[in-house]
Amino acid sequence: MTGLRALLISHEEVGRPGQIGRVLADRGVDVQRHVVLNDDGTSNLEFPGIKDFDFVISFGSFHSVTDPSTAEWVDAEVDLIHETFDTETPYLGVCFGGQILTKAVGGSIERSPVTEVGAIHINPTQGELPIPTGPWFSWHEDRMVLPADIEVLADTDISVQMFRSGKAVGLQFHPEVDEEILSLWLELGGKDHLPDTTTPDDFMREWKDAQEKAHANATELVDWFIAEVVTKK
Repeated sequence: MTGLRALLISHEEVGRPGQIGRVLADRGVDVQRHVVLNDDGTSNLEFPGIKDFDFVISFGSFHSVTDPSTAEWVDAEVDLIHETFDTETPYLGVCFGGQILTKAVGGSIERSPVTEVGAIHINPTQGELPIPTGPWFSWHEDRMVLPADIEVLADTDISVQMFRSGKAVGLQFHPEVDEEILSLWLELGGKDHLPDTTTPDDFMREWKDAQEKAHANATELVDWFIAEVVTKK
């Protein structure tokens, strides 16, 4: 895998690559990180040239794809995804990144009936799943609505969790999350979006119990994506 270059898109600085970043480093992948939103709220839409990279990974966000205030930079990223289609550059969208991919393939985003948060297991929808069924970390209040011709690979009772369109893969869950990221998200206001029956301390304790297995699952996911989407001819 040495010699591969990846563009990692974070929508805020706190949308860090986490476990995914560690796996890429372990595999010798050269990464460049692009943060869309600056600390002062302005956006950096000067994305690096796609042709300089072997694949793109786009991470989550505190924002909603459906919020009118995000339209300018969501639309810019949809354009970037269309460029990955044109150049056949593999793309992995994580949560918000997967929702932007949904828009790029002609789908839409709607409010989820419940917030799907915490460690989850996903259900294969088309035979054997190429990645483990869980545990995975989930935290989303919106969900993806995909066109009928898009290949959905996994879901839960609440939402689509994994889909593929050519060399593009969308995820609703967060394989990158680690204890540091989750603590930071809670500190920055995420605790206000937890179910009323869950305290931040209980939430962190439950995640710590699942984290080691979830990190191993994330490693499998990254290895599958590189082997079967990025480098497979």
